[in-house]
Amino acid sequence: MEERHSMEERHSMEEIIIWGAGKAAVKRYEWAVFAGFQVSLFVDNDATKWGTTIKEIPVCSPGKLKGCQLTVVLPELYQDEMAAQLEELGFQGRKIGFDQFKKEAVCRKEILIDFSGARIGKETIFVFDSYFTGLNWGGVESWSCTVANQLLKSGAETWVICGANQKFDECISACLHFTDENELETIKEMAVKIAAFLPCVFVTHGSIALYAARIVKTIFPDKIKLIAVAHGDESNTYKRLKFWSDKIDKIVCISEKIHMELQDRYGLNKDLLVYRPNPIQIPAFAGRRTKHDGTLRVGFAARLRKEQKRVHLLPEIIEICMRKMENVEFDIAGEGECMELLLDFVTENHLENKVHVLGWIPPTETADFWGKEDIYLNISDFEGMSLAMLEAMACGAVPVVTNVSGVWDVIENGKNGFVVPVERWQEAAEKIECIGRNREMLLRAGEYNMKLIRERCNLVDYAKWMMDMFDF
Repeated sequence: MEERHSMEERHSMEEIIIWGAGKAAVKRYEWAVFAGFQVSLFVDNDATKWGTTIKEIPVCSPGKLKGCQLTVVLPELYQDEMAAQLEELGFQGRKIGFDQFKKEAVCRKEILIDFSGARIGKETIFVFDSYFTGLNWGGVESWSCTVANQLLKSGAETWVICGANQKFDECISACLHFTDENELETIKEMAVKIAAFLPCVFVTHGSIALYAARIVKTIFPDKIKLIAVAHGDESNTYKRLKFWSDKIDKIVCISEKIHMELQDRYGLNKDLLVYRPNPIQIPAFAGRRTKHDGTLRVGFAARLRKEQKRVHLLPEIIEICMRKMENVEFDIAGEGECMELLLDFVTENHLENKVHVLGWIPPTETADFWGKEDIYLNISDFEGMSLAMLEAMACGAVPVVTNVSGVWDVIENGKNGFVVPVERWQEAAEKIECIGRNREMLLRAGEYNMKLIRERCNLVDYAKWMMDMFDF
């Protein structure tokens, strides 16, 4: 299929113009060729580049576009300014940003990929997009592996697309690793692999794997469903979902706040959205909490970074608790940029017996971790619906959290946990002290939480729901 277009056919294709004459413009050119377009010109405001060529295509002044009726692909940066310049020049064609161009490109049947190895079976296969270029571990990765494993146990063939992170291999056997050396080549490889798993339910967080899946849907429209999961309550997530909303089949919202935000603020049709809280593996020992008067254990499990998780603020909360309480200890799980900060804090204050920085804990061991904790602590400034919070509550821990997405879905403030304002995160220390002095509340809330999460967030039920909801 790669060679299916002769040179004569190429010249009859839709012509486009690319704005820019640097490395980024070459990337836009590569995408255009990949999608079956003919690039007629490069234009640039830099006069020193006029008269040169890129890929044997001339670079010209923007003035050449006066009265032109072709499509110009603009870089995302300064797109509005360039569009205004084209208006002043009397340009009469279409102006399109590179992101929109790529989205439209993967919806063209002229795309240059050989799908001769595509396989269409009888049973629905689930493919999870958990692709990231880094090696950190977060909620999307945990969610993907947790749900995928349960689908496998429920009898559905399931695969997880991921990057070079070998942690996936510790959590699930059905991994598809891809490198990020070249975006287009990676997308091609992903598309070919996905096409070997039809009929397919593709579950995405919006990585470049979505481009690959959308290509497959263009070629095999009735054999793949594109399901996006709204994992986060931040503008980038909302904008990405809004951007792709016309090219996907459903969006699963993991909290009521996200569900309403996408409708009220971003104008998405309610029929496109599904509200379903995050699932977790219910621990076998749920329901075995007992009252105790000994050391109060506070657990914190997250990526150890300043952005979102605000881990750099943990030492102040720990210091406040240590001043007010003698029998309290902190167990911190995770890895990231703030690991050294925490270790230095522990060493400098001689807290080795009080504060335990444990590093990354695999999803298979989180139940053991939370089974020893009395309190789940989270001081993030935004979340989707914290998996760690649900896992902790399922083990009987009492959440002390900031007012972020997902907390009101499962917490009744003062009854089974405490919610403090994001900007008054220090109040978390007061709530920890309150729980430490009221062990009856700790026992009562813990028992309530175990029952609540078992009923609302059962992974087995979630897998059955996915199989029923999205089956072909």
